Amino acid sequence: MIIWGMGGEISTFVDYMDSLDKDYKLIFFDNRGTGRTDMPDEHYSIEMMAEDTISLIDEIGIKSAHVLGISMGSRIAIVMAAKHPERVKSLILNVAAAGFPDMYKSILDVSLENMDLREKLLRKTGIVFIQKYPPNPESFLRQLKAMADFNGRDYLGKIKASTLIINGTKDQLAPMELTEELALGISDVKLVLVDEGHYFAALKPELLIKHSLEFMKEIETKTV
Repeated sequence: MIIWGMGGEISTFVDYMDSLDKDYKLIFFDNRGTGRTDMPDEHYSIEMMAEDTISLIDEIGIKSAHVLGISMGSRIAIVMAAKHPERVKSLILNVAAAGFPDMYKSILDVSLENMDLREKLLRKTGIVFIQKYPPNPESFLRQLKAMADFNGRDYLGKIKASTLIINGTKDQLAPMELTEELALGISDVKLVLVDEGHYFAALKPELLIKHSLEFMKEIETKTV
């Protein structure tokens, strides 16, 4: 199961993960607020989106899955693994953190209160809105606020699944101090660092796919 990041929708990214399909049945979906999923006019939270995901796998009859969470999706995956451990065979966290950099959170809070800065923020992230099934500006900002408000530190010690963290050393949204915090908080964890920024899953998907496949096969071998 692949849980995408903020503002992303599956038709944009599905081809990147094509090579995973040879060995695994893939589950792709759009989080609330983007793609072809509803964009309700209400507050969003990471916990809410985690429960959305559990409801989805209930609906399609999946008891447990390897879960790959990317950026905002990593936060959703953390909550799933902590609150529903029986549903997560293994956990892969990409460009992940349990929190949000304080500097960017301050910028976001100011931007949301100032209409001119808010519009500037939306223009800066304009690439999100040229996807085939984009979020609307309001739902995008609700996702962004949900990610910025999320504090997943108390969940880390509750994660029982074997976990792989694949983060970039040049990632400003998941900087090294947050990467280290994440790795130290999970008991059964493997950390892989690549010399890339926040968007390497899209720019160099082979890096994510290679390590993810190796890790999942290790897990499958252990459980046979």
